Amino acid sequence: MVHLNKLTHREQEIIQILIRGKLDKEIADELDISLDTVKKHNKSIYKKLNVRNRSEVIALINTLDVNDFFFERA
Repeated sequence: MVHLNKLTHREQEIIQILIRGKLDKEIADELDISLDTVKKHNKSIYKKLNVRNRSEVIALINTLDVNDFFFERA
């Protein structure tokens, strides 16, 4: 079971952009953060979701119900 609630709000934002096929630089530009910050968030996402790369993140998210990912934070 994947616990998406372990992801920070920023990590969720990055995943939402990542699954649209954006590159790290494009994610950084869209969120107005540095490329290094995006890379740090990516590593944290991979660890929390127990995946090795962005392709595995996308594959994992695609197996979940969209409502499981785009949830409201309490």
